[in-house]
Order: sequence, then C-alpha cells, then structure tokens
Amino acid sequence: MNKTPVSILQEMMVKKGSVPNYELIHDGGGTHINTFTYQVTCDGFTATGTGRCKKDAKHEAANAMLARIAAHRNYPQLPASPAKSPVRTPLPDPLPVSPRIPANTPFVNTIGALQDLCAENNLQEPEYIPVSDVGPPHARVFTIRCVVSNFTEDGVGTTKKQAKHVAAKKMVDKINNLIMDKLKNFSIDNFQGSESDEDIKLSNEIVKSKYCKLRKFTAPRKINLGVKLAEYHTIMRDNIDTDLRCKILEELRNLIPNNLKLTDEVIIEKFSKLEDLLSEVNIAIIMQDVQFSESDSCSKVLQLDTCPPITQIGIGKTELEAAFKALSYMISTLKVLLS
Repeated sequence: MNKTPVSILQEMMVKKGSVPNYELIHDGGGTHINTFTYQVTCDGFTATGTGRCKKDAKHEAANAMLARIAAHRNYPQLPASPAKSPVRTPLPDPLPVSPRIPANTPFVNTIGALQDLCAENNLQEPEYIPVSDVGPPHARVFTIRCVVSNFTEDGVGTTKKQAKHVAAKKMVDKINNLIMDKLKNFSIDNFQGSESDEDIKLSNEIVKSKYCKLRKFTAPRKINLGVKLAEYHTIMRDNIDTDLRCKILEELRNLIPNNLKLTDEVIIEKFSKLEDLLSEVNIAIIMQDVQFSESDSCSKVLQLDTCPPITQIGIGKTELEAAFKALSYMISTLKVLLS
C-alpha cells in the first residue's frame, strides 16, 4: 500500500502525541491557471507547498515539512513511497501450459469413464495426487497426478477439477491403447491368413467380443473395500454371475449326502471338490490344525481368503471327525451366503 507524504507526516506526529496543522494561504487566484498554497505547522516548524490543485499543494507542504524535520534531526528524509517488494521464490520457467478445450467440443466425464474402465478390467480404483500449485493468485496452474496400478499420468489445468479431468483422460487413453494393442497382437497371432484390411477388422471384432466374454467369467470385478463389513459378503454374492452361483449352490447341496461314510479318502475328495468349486469364483480355501491348550480334542480350521476371511472351526475326538465338522460348517455357511 502506497504512503503519501501527508500520511507519513501524520503517523510521525501521532506517535509524538500531536497532529500537523494545514492552512490554505493562497486560493487559486481566480484565473484559468490556478495555483494553491498550503502551510503546515507541526513540531515547532512551518513549511509551505504549492500545486495546481489543493491536494498537490497539501502533499508538497507535507513533503517540505518532512525534509525540514529530516535536516533538523540529521537523518535521511523518509521515503514518500513504499520500499521495493521483497524478492519472492522464482516461478518455474516456463510455467506449465494448461490445455484449452475448444468451445464446440462436448464435455466428457473422463473421471467417471476411468472408474468404469478400471472396474471392467479388474484394476484398482484410480488415485489422484496433487503435484504442484504455481503461478500468481489470479492465474494459478494446478498439476494433478492420476495413478492406476503401475501407470501414472499428469494433468495440468487452471483449476484442480480441470487438471483432474485431463489426467483421467490421459489414463483412459493409455489403458484403452494397451487393451487394443493386446487384442491386435492376439489377432495377428491367431489370424495369420487374414491379410486384407476388412479381414483384420473382422478378426479384431471377434477377438474383442471373446475378450469381453472371457473377462466376465475369469476376472470378476474387485469389490470396493470401502463398503461396510456387514455388507461385504452380500456384495460379493451379487457380483457372481447368477448362473454360476446357482450351479455352485446346487453342487454344495449335494456335496455331503446324509449317509456319507467317513474315511480319510472321502474327506480329501470332498475338500478337493469344494476347492474346485470356489476356484471358479477366485476364492481359495485352506485347512489348518489348531491345538487348544489342556484339551484332548482335535481341531481343524477351514478358512476362505475373502475379505474379511470366512473361518469355520471343527472340533472332534479324532482328526477325521474334526475335519468333517469344519467342512460341514463351511458348506452350510456358503449356502447361506450364496442363496
């Protein structure tokens, strides 16, 4: 903020407990070339100033008074304007350039498109990290980094939202290009006899359709770990294809008949069958021994690698009985969860 000689003199006198006294001693003269003269008195001194208007005359009088006080006290005159601004941290040279979207280009929600693309291709949800925030207050330039798996893309914009959209669009383009490259390579390897453009285009469409169909069954969507734990297994059930879920339920109901005769071979066979069923939905199962202190009973633990894990414990007089109970409990639990 600029300080005029009038304000500097005023502050100086206020600190000493007084105020300067201004008096208009010449008022224009009534001609087309008016001049005004002000006389200021303070601190035992008197000074005058002349100008083409009253404001200029008053400022000149204050400036003359500051000069007189400075000479009397033997120190330099106070500046009538502020000192130079302090040196600030230099901005990057050159500044990042924010891309401008043409006015006739329709808006596309690339952030949502990227989230859908990651879900469809069994990728973790994208993460957005602020990288930099540079430029003067009226022209800020933001840089946001989008991270998906091992891929990173930076977006630059005049707002955080714009930078985030630019980063998301770059990531969408990168993932789509990677998918198409894989499909083209697969197409070339499997359709060596197709040389015309029409044949190559047709083979690409066939491969793409097969990819989408296989992905549906071999790579189910990852469940969002941000959901409540109480709802996780319900969402897990709903993410399994209906026909596949019904098939697994039917086989679970017939896995252990009522008149089953327990032997080690039977338990191993049933465990292996359950393992195969769960592998179709990318769930692994393990069996472990558990020994409780001061107990003669045998214990077996069955655990699924879901999140959170599903665990069942079987306790019996023999290891065979404990394993059968743990297997039965787990099958009952799965039937409830998948129904």
